Amino acid sequence: MSIRLRAILLIILTNLFIIMFSVSAGIIFIRESIRRSQETDLAVVADIADHFISSEIENIKLRAAIIAHHLEDAEEDEWGSILSIQEGLNPEFLGMTVISSSGQLMTSVGEVPSPSSIIDNIHIRKAFSGITAFSSTHPSDAGMVFYLATPLPNSDNILVLTLPGMYFSERLSTFVIWDTGHIFMMDENGHIIANIREGWVQNRINFIRMAENDESFYAIGAVSSRVVNQETGTGYFSTDGVPRLASFRPVTASENGWGMGIIAPLPESPFRDLDRGLLVVGIVAVVLSIIAAFIASTFVKKPFVEIANLKEAAEANSRYKSSFLANMSHEMRTPLNVVVGLTDLRMEDDGLPGEVQEDLKKINAAGELLLGIVNDVLDISKIEAGKLEIISVNYQTASLFNDIISLNIIRLESKPIKFIVEIDENFPEELQGDELRVKQIFNNLLSNAFKYTREGTIKFIVSSTKLSDSEILMNATVSDTGIGIREEDIKKLFSEYNQVDTEANREIEGTGLGLAITKRLIDSMEGEISVESEYGKGTSFRVCIKQGLKNDKVLGPQLVENLRSFRYIDHKQNSSSKLVRPDLSYARVLVVDDFPTNLDVASGLLRKYKMQVDCVLNGQAAINLIKAGEPVYDVIFMDHMMPEMDGIQATKLIRELDSDYAKKIPIISLTANALVGNEEMFLREGFNAFLSKPINIFRLDSIVKKWVRKKENHIERVVENSAPADPAIPSGEIPGVDMDAALDLYGGEMDILISVLESFAANTQGVLTRMHSVTTENLSDYAVIVHGIKSVCGTIAAKEINKRALKLEMMAKAGDLEGVLAENDSFIIDAETLVNEVQKWLKTNSGMQP
Repeated sequence: MSIRLRAILLIILTNLFIIMFSVSAGIIFIRESIRRSQETDLAVVADIADHFISSEIENIKLRAAIIAHHLEDAEEDEWGSILSIQEGLNPEFLGMTVISSSGQLMTSVGEVPSPSSIIDNIHIRKAFSGITAFSSTHPSDAGMVFYLATPLPNSDNILVLTLPGMYFSERLSTFVIWDTGHIFMMDENGHIIANIREGWVQNRINFIRMAENDESFYAIGAVSSRVVNQETGTGYFSTDGVPRLASFRPVTASENGWGMGIIAPLPESPFRDLDRGLLVVGIVAVVLSIIAAFIASTFVKKPFVEIANLKEAAEANSRYKSSFLANMSHEMRTPLNVVVGLTDLRMEDDGLPGEVQEDLKKINAAGELLLGIVNDVLDISKIEAGKLEIISVNYQTASLFNDIISLNIIRLESKPIKFIVEIDENFPEELQGDELRVKQIFNNLLSNAFKYTREGTIKFIVSSTKLSDSEILMNATVSDTGIGIREEDIKKLFSEYNQVDTEANREIEGTGLGLAITKRLIDSMEGEISVESEYGKGTSFRVCIKQGLKNDKVLGPQLVENLRSFRYIDHKQNSSSKLVRPDLSYARVLVVDDFPTNLDVASGLLRKYKMQVDCVLNGQAAINLIKAGEPVYDVIFMDHMMPEMDGIQATKLIRELDSDYAKKIPIISLTANALVGNEEMFLREGFNAFLSKPINIFRLDSIVKKWVRKKENHIERVVENSAPADPAIPSGEIPGVDMDAALDLYGGEMDILISVLESFAANTQGVLTRMHSVTTENLSDYAVIVHGIKSVCGTIAAKEINKRALKLEMMAKAGDLEGVLAENDSFIIDAETLVNEVQKWLKTNSGMQP
């Protein structure tokens, strides 16, 4: 879609929104005004109608009193003739009857005289008390009629006059509201006594009773109830599918509790076309806005083009960033696997000289520091991408605190710092939450405390607050007597890539991401973090995190005392040597990884258990071994990121093989790419457990003991750690290879190095041959090939060729064909020279490998 078209659409949509909002607001406002106006107008009409009908009622009562007065001075036998004369003078009356208090008919004239039983009517009986009163409609031979009773002066008799049931309907029919709106009257029980619909009057329709059995009459029944209750007001209902407005009030002249009102169909309102008028205005405005959009788009095209270009550049940068982090995750964590893994192995050897042990500790600590920095960058990237998940599991709090204390006690080093741990003995024993992230939060806070405290005290205080039977608040405080934070810098603490007071902190290592990550993690757990600090005197962080509560068990005083006194703590360099490894010489495991160095590290760690370890370089080879069923493996350690077929695909294909062996064999995920997933994802994909690189020997030990050891075969003895034999001294150097660095990669074991060199010499030439022809079409394949060359050169410490291969790989991934062609030929020549030099060296030292 062109920029101009997008600009036109944007303008039209904006104007459409404004027009729709304005028209809708106008309609709502006008409708409300019309509603109020209609209700007011109908209320005025109802008042006028009440005045009219009340006057009519009073007039009839007056005429009834005059007729009664004519009978006052006459003899009883003259009443008939007098009433006959009055009948002619008052044709609206259908009958005239004189009734005694005992119910005797004294005189009667007319077509519909009243029956003697009428004196049982509560309203007619009022006449015996001197009150002129109407009855409601009653059935008669002539249809529904009204009866009006008035007392005869100086007598116990009453005069009862008969009126047609449609009397009031006819009088009110002259009132017309809008087209068919009309006036109605209702007696004290809700019966219709006046309406333009004659059937409603003759049938004494009662909507209150009808609503009791039919919900379609609820609305009109509710209005009728309000009329019967002598209310004054308005109501809305529908009859015959037409919405109507009613304004009602009591009949002033009625002593019986009659009510009346105006009913007007809303579609007949004189304001009914206003909505359509506003809609027409809106349509005209939309048409004009479309014309204006085409004209305006010419002027706004340029900034939109610039915006589009900036957006495209930002998206490209985001893609490059994600790609870069994904690559760097694998590239940086892979060598860290070697650094941490091999130093872990070498530190187990008690026979090494003290200075060597000390150097190994420093290398190992540097590797851990670098790993922490890498993890910080990757974590904040995952948070920014919205891919950081909180995975809830059940965990033991004693183990959590032990791991936190174990890691941070090492940070004391030789600093004059007192590390105080205070854990509430009533803290729950088991919780549910993301154990790894909780540990990360407290490790980040304690790491900062140790970084910025040169002497004094660091406190780690933990307690809990029960929220319900299934939830608690984990309350923790990390305080120190370090350099503190200026008040103006506190608000910057949780910003990304930011270190406050950089002048004071210039010698302190870190990315400035730890607190930003901590804040995001706490927020994702519905928690809170606060900080108090006095510059130069120390800082205190307070954290509250919601966690699930599994049961009522608590840590208790003894376990808490053990944690407080660091009885669980062993320094890292000694803990691995004290690790109790079972003798698993009966077991056989398969390690799958495309990077030979990783295979060597993994197999070296596994061989500590005296297991038989087989290694393959790709997923397909692993599938073939499992499919063949021989040899039978106890466990597969599967790398995640491999060319052509990654570990997830290979695991899926293994699980789909038609054998119980393939479906049930434990498969442990190995990954160095922290951006790609988490343990939950691997478990969903058919793995049984997850092991991250660099490999942690304690995590590896727990996995080995859980998935490899068979109880029926287990031999109850510990594998003794022993120092490796002195490696044979090679004859000569290999130009282009740092032999010392290469030997260090494999823990000084020359036989492993020779195996790697032989593989390099045998396989690299064929790969180099595939690099001669590079075009735009196969540039991505070229990047994969040169990536392999880079990796294999790294395994033999061919640093210069490795560096040049990395450069070619980056250019290929960036699509820089010209740059690749400029350096490719010379690279191939130098790489082939390296292969020849390795072959010469191997020929000279071929007898060294046992």
